Amino acid sequence: MSILRKSTVSFVLLIPLLILHLDVFGESPHNPVGILYLNELYLAICMAFTFFYLLTSIGTQQREFKILMTYAVYSSVVFIGLPAIFSFLFYGQPLVYGLIEERRILFSFGFATLMFLGRNMSASQFEKALLITALLAAVMAWMFKFGVLPDLRDKQSSFDRPDRSSIGAPALCLAYFYCIQTWNKGISPIDGSARSKTIHIVLAMFFLLTLVFGTQTRQLIVLALCFTVFCLKSKSIVWICVAGLLLSPFFIFPDLMKVLGLNVDFYAQSVQDGPTDGVREQTIGYIFSHLSQNHWLPSGSLSLMWNNGFIPYFGEYFFLSDVGVFGTLFRFGFLAFIIIPVSLFLYYRWAKMLHPDTGFVVTAVLAQLVIWPLAGFFEYIQATICYLLVIQALRALHDYRSAPAQETYVSRPYPRSSSPLPRPA
Repeated sequence: MSILRKSTVSFVLLIPLLILHLDVFGESPHNPVGILYLNELYLAICMAFTFFYLLTSIGTQQREFKILMTYAVYSSVVFIGLPAIFSFLFYGQPLVYGLIEERRILFSFGFATLMFLGRNMSASQFEKALLITALLAAVMAWMFKFGVLPDLRDKQSSFDRPDRSSIGAPALCLAYFYCIQTWNKGISPIDGSARSKTIHIVLAMFFLLTLVFGTQTRQLIVLALCFTVFCLKSKSIVWICVAGLLLSPFFIFPDLMKVLGLNVDFYAQSVQDGPTDGVREQTIGYIFSHLSQNHWLPSGSLSLMWNNGFIPYFGEYFFLSDVGVFGTLFRFGFLAFIIIPVSLFLYYRWAKMLHPDTGFVVTAVLAQLVIWPLAGFFEYIQATICYLLVIQALRALHDYRSAPAQETYVSRPYPRSSSPLPRPA
């Protein structure tokens, strides 16, 4: 009974934890229900929990915790500490502002709370918590789209798509990845137990429709399609046919697109102009011009809290978050050609050390790398990377639990002598 109660409590606590970790209520210009400083509160909780968990685990053999701790410390030192130092040396920005600017990397420390709760429940419960979080985000995205949910933002951030929202976008993408993987294999990506294909394909279609009509972010739509092709391979033809049947009513009745608020003209213009817009192309041009003028020296990143950030240098529409790998080049300069391949290798190595089967994780990362020119990999999706590595750690944990015990004793309690004992007189 105590084990059942412990798993139930962990499952109940994991749902709000995933809501925080996967940015359902995180404050951003595209999240209409974002709560100010909620992400910072979550990061403080993660850092404190990791510190105390580290103190209590001294002297114990916890291989998974040590690997994940190495990942979090490395990511923080390289992608928080180095840009802060470079911006101090190049622009004179105080170190504290540089650390604050790159605080998103601290989502990597979310592994401790996820692992602590995940190891106390079944794989099915851990997966259900992700699906519940994604369903909550999807329902809220549709509610906002149809005007049921109020907009808590001070100002509108997208006038061409006013009903779009990024409520829990990482949760939607991860849940879509999980559903497609489960539909393809028919088993859990954590413990290998059987799962219903029908339920997961229905959920995958719902999450994909939410990304297309609710989130309306081109990068995320491309991300979902890339993962589908990489994961299903030849089966992707079947998925394309299913998606075609699902979308056929919109071709027969085009007015349905207007009812759902899909800006067809915007996407048609995007196809003609390419995946980037004029602002991104201008930002990329500024970056290469800056690097060439300064001999590819690292420049770090500036915070708006210090002298209006990059505005005095490049204008108010210069955002490193919009240009992905080009923003990494700006931060690290010529060092990026060393840091990027080394970091990718280390991430893969840590995933391999946690569990030898890295198929699901590698497929998800490859899909993320496709949109790397538009969305930062190391700087902006550490919450997703952390979650994928936790899945690897839980796979190792469940494999260990399901492995047969190695008996170091003989089956007979007493040795049998070669000759019978003499009978008593």
